[in-house]
Amino acid sequence: MNILMVSNEFPPSVGGVQTHVFELSRALVGLGHRVRVLCRHRNKSTAVFERLHGIEVERLALPDNHLIYDWLLGRRLRQLIERDGFELTHVHGMRPLRACSKQKVPTLFTNHTSSFVRRAEQSARTRDKMYRLLAPVSTVLTPSEILAEKTRSIGYTGPVAFIPNGVDNIQFSPGTSDLRARLGIPDDAFVIAIACRLVPVKGVRYLAQAVAEIDDPRLHLVIAGDGDERADIEHILQQKRQSGHAHLLGAVDNTEMPAIYRAANASALPSLMEATSIAGLEAMACGLPMIGSNVGGIPYIVQHESTGLLVEPESSSQLKTAIERLLSQPDNCITMGQLAMGRVAAEFTWRHVAEKVQLHYKKICP
Repeated sequence: MNILMVSNEFPPSVGGVQTHVFELSRALVGLGHRVRVLCRHRNKSTAVFERLHGIEVERLALPDNHLIYDWLLGRRLRQLIERDGFELTHVHGMRPLRACSKQKVPTLFTNHTSSFVRRAEQSARTRDKMYRLLAPVSTVLTPSEILAEKTRSIGYTGPVAFIPNGVDNIQFSPGTSDLRARLGIPDDAFVIAIACRLVPVKGVRYLAQAVAEIDDPRLHLVIAGDGDERADIEHILQQKRQSGHAHLLGAVDNTEMPAIYRAANASALPSLMEATSIAGLEAMACGLPMIGSNVGGIPYIVQHESTGLLVEPESSSQLKTAIERLLSQPDNCITMGQLAMGRVAAEFTWRHVAEKVQLHYKKICP
């Protein structure tokens, strides 16, 4: 099958959507499909066209002006569909939808972000605008049940299917790491590693508050990520940072994350809203138990008392209790991590995701 994957976001920029589009495309190529990714050319130092792991990647210079954006993207889509016989467009993110909906091939849309949930709860005018963008779409896929529910709530009546995110469990797997040596973390320390944007919806301030309140010299927190809340989080962790027990690494390339997780004993997803977190799955694939908020897609990947512990969102006290439990039960912590790694291998690889997605391709392109 010839597939046009369309997304504003794609590596080398960093984020969950970027990872999803790249890994899904790579897995589909592995299943024998031809995949061409059309994405926005944000960084002029990156190539306009390249081939990555069998994926044809084309970067377009698209302006912020909506009319010109739609015209340029739509024109390129028509050229490729007519010239190369692409059979469908698979869109990630709502911005490209208008240009794709005007093509002569069916469009499948993956609804990724928590911002859709917030917008779906706004005015009737906002919901109507969202509906009109989605109405021409043949099928909507979502990485969480709440996104599926909100997609239906705006009036979309086509097929909506929940398919979780995935993980490359070859790249993300247990192994050795020099991170502790580089950061001066003792071998017998208990390390919690987390990777996410430091923005309110990720709830990292509640994790920071929990860690700040735990008086145990073994506990270290490693945060990979940056964002608007960084200064507040640094303030909460001031004493831990001064003692060398809190390490804020800033933005970290995804290729460096396996070494960070391999140096840790556990990870956390304290989000207030989340799909099936790719970062969470990556940590679990490295053999880490997960402390996660009981919201969105997190309970789907974190089985309470098995692969980790679930807590209520915005609760630093419950996060504190969960951390203290893992600190006091090292053998149980290791067992949970092993179960988490096994569950990822059995259910959450990108090949699993691609096999499910291609079933929906075949339904709209029989």
